[in-house]
Amino acid sequence: MKKNARRFGMGSISGGALACAAFLVAACGEDEVPTPTEPGTEPQYLIHSAVQTGDTRMNYFTLVDSLDQATRLDYTNSLELPGRPRLYAAQGIGFFAIGGGEAPTITRYELKDGRLVAGSSISLAAQGVRAMGAQAVLFISPTKAYYKDDAQAQIIVWNPTEMVIVKTLPLPRELVKQGYVTSLSQWASRTGEAFFTVGWTTTTYDRVLPGTVLVRLDTTTDELTQVSDERCRDIFKTAKLGDTLYFFSGVINGLGHTAYSSQNGGQQDCILRITPGQRTFDANYLGTVAPALGANKVGTVIAVTEDGKAWVQVADTTITPSAPGTTYSEWYSKGWSWWSLPLESLTSPARVQAEPGAYSGFAASTGESFFISQSSLDYSVSTLTELSSGTPKAGVSFPGFVLDVARVR
Repeated sequence: MKKNARRFGMGSISGGALACAAFLVAACGEDEVPTPTEPGTEPQYLIHSAVQTGDTRMNYFTLVDSLDQATRLDYTNSLELPGRPRLYAAQGIGFFAIGGGEAPTITRYELKDGRLVAGSSISLAAQGVRAMGAQAVLFISPTKAYYKDDAQAQIIVWNPTEMVIVKTLPLPRELVKQGYVTSLSQWASRTGEAFFTVGWTTTTYDRVLPGTVLVRLDTTTDELTQVSDERCRDIFKTAKLGDTLYFFSGVINGLGHTAYSSQNGGQQDCILRITPGQRTFDANYLGTVAPALGANKVGTVIAVTEDGKAWVQVADTTITPSAPGTTYSEWYSKGWSWWSLPLESLTSPARVQAEPGAYSGFAASTGESFFISQSSLDYSVSTLTELSSGTPKAGVSFPGFVLDVARVR
């Protein structure tokens, strides 16, 4: 597993209609856009998966009618793109976009006669973007979207209907720390405002600096504000439950703490929240799943379903390499399983019964169904597993690993 897996979306959750159906509504700003899907329309989904051989990655965008049918994709009819393209989608937009895998471009795609048809493109090269980021786009409406660029510390405002860049919003330069990688979390949004956090990772992706900065964006005026919080670090995943926004620390934080605790590589997993009507983190709330999981377990919250259940990828450090000197590629390799527990109490965790495998931080919902991804140790095969019934049910599987899923019809 390469370092780009963590930063650029390996096993990530899209801001697409599928992901927004039950959780991570914050990822797509669906309050501001209407749904284009007509009643009675048979759904169709787009799976973005990839096969990596050494440093070479080939991506596949595959249309499927169902996620819970136990079928195996062979990529014969898939759209094939090299490099690290990104899938950008949102409920109500009526189209989706793909960020270029080898150039800083965004291309509109539509579904016509069962085919993926490319439309207009825009380039972000003039804004200094060198590579497209995973989950970097937040759609506000069919005519307004944001692209957050961690490398250049800026937000690019663009019109996805006319496919033109409107303006850029620079972030304060002090948010970039010399010698460290600047890391921006997933978007978290609700009507009229959007948030993300800023953190800092070593260039070897094995330790994270203390603290985080919360950035708020007024989606009407484009005004940016920020506030620091020293309680957590490495915030990456976000979720929306009701009108409360949640923020969760990542893998490097937890495993960095385990492997490099004496060198301050991380800390116990950490959860922050913004309550309704507030613009900063709740000073009276600081969550963690560590006590519930017990000894030799490192948890990372991946998603929250609308019933208030947090879904956690858990590393068993008796299996997952975590001795001093281990790195991110070893941490991702084995010993990971899925657990769930109520977000409100963060107690009484339940494990999904399956053999521990490689890390896979992907989860998605459609209707009443909830899916996780389970991957073989070498990522040769991944399977979307449906968990809503309480008994895991294997759905669609494919070579490689899943990056995103979006409903496109």
